[in-house]
Amino acid sequence: MKRLTLPLACALVIAGAGLAQTTLDPDEARLTAAQLLSAGQLRAAADITTVLIRRDARDTPSLIVHAHAMRRLERYGPAQQAARQAWRTAERDIEKYGAALAMAQALSSDGKKTRAQFWLRRAAQVAPSQRMRNRAVRDYQFVRTANPWSVNFSFGINPSDNVNNAPRDNTFVLGGLIFTNPAAVPISGLSISTDTTLRYNFNVQTTSRNFVALRWTESHVVFTDDDVPAGVSASDYAFRRLQARVGHDWTNGPGKPRQTVSFSFGQLWSGGTHFAYDYEVEFRQAFQRKNGRSFVWDARFGHSDRKDAAIRSNNTYALGGRWSRPLASGDRISWDAAVTRTDSDSRAIAHTRLNLGSQYAFAEPVLGAQALVSVAGELRQYDDPLYSPQARRDVKATISGSLLFVDFDTFGFAPKLTLEASQTSSNITRFETRNFGLNIGFQSLF
Repeated sequence: MKRLTLPLACALVIAGAGLAQTTLDPDEARLTAAQLLSAGQLRAAADITTVLIRRDARDTPSLIVHAHAMRRLERYGPAQQAARQAWRTAERDIEKYGAALAMAQALSSDGKKTRAQFWLRRAAQVAPSQRMRNRAVRDYQFVRTANPWSVNFSFGINPSDNVNNAPRDNTFVLGGLIFTNPAAVPISGLSISTDTTLRYNFNVQTTSRNFVALRWTESHVVFTDDDVPAGVSASDYAFRRLQARVGHDWTNGPGKPRQTVSFSFGQLWSGGTHFAYDYEVEFRQAFQRKNGRSFVWDARFGHSDRKDAAIRSNNTYALGGRWSRPLASGDRISWDAAVTRTDSDSRAIAHTRLNLGSQYAFAEPVLGAQALVSVAGELRQYDDPLYSPQARRDVKATISGSLLFVDFDTFGFAPKLTLEASQTSSNITRFETRNFGLNIGFQSLF
């Protein structure tokens, strides 16, 4: 094998490690550099890898060792440059994994936490073993905790046989007269939705932090039905919401609940028209137990300032809770309940709502995926009669099942399929609906 003379590096090796040889072949030089790096002799490791990289700019192992040495010498720019070059030249997964980890560490040490998280997802994607993947995930979670910025994004496509949420019967009786709405019929189609939240934590202490967040929610409808009633457009069902939130998280110490108080302000658009401002104050407490049990409760007060019709403006008061516990089989069961009161001058708005639900998560894979089934019920009782001599009363039942295909993840995001069926019964037939749909989306695994 061709010998490589490393005069400066070998002088450092002799001085720092007591080695006598002054010539090394490339493999010996790489091994020596890695040993010096492990021993904390960073400058010597950097000098050796510098010579190796000058000899061969595509020497991926030397680039990775050089990136680590530069990072520990707090030379973050050269460290990132070497790690990026190693990623470009890597031909094996183990080399790509090492380059991605080196890049993530250099970025994190340089204060670029969000970009470091991206590279740790890359490392998890190319990890040649489960143990190496677990390390990348663990590092990702550590960086995420230290990162003041966070981004949550969800995307879903929901095919449905009633994408416009039309009633089962488009006739209704008012004042003894029978009316028919030819546009109020179920239409098959797709609902495409996105939900993005950008959050920033500041004044972070051991037991408390402040935060601000911006959330954008959007959904659009695409009709697939050939028989769409005249005058009905998919754009009529477009929905957008922009919400800003500011709050404070804190706990009183180990074993104590995590508490959050927040205020939010938002604007809503429906069918391309701005129709409301909304405001909300929320208080939440989350209890975690060592046996895996958890309990969360929250209280909210909100106000909606309607621009489409001032009489529809309303105040909302809500109290809810969620309990969760593991079972001996490893499965997990949860229950939730909430009661909501809405006050308004509009008889179409003022009502009381009760929600109950339960979820069951399976520990063992179902069809190769993590499975969850849930059932939910909702009761709405309106205050005053409007459409008939009796006040409106709705009862809604929903059942759904989801499969998260963890073995098909890409950069830590796995496909998720959710099948949901719901039916609303009402003493006013125009509010009776039936829906059946399949949601196709992606969920982060870490």
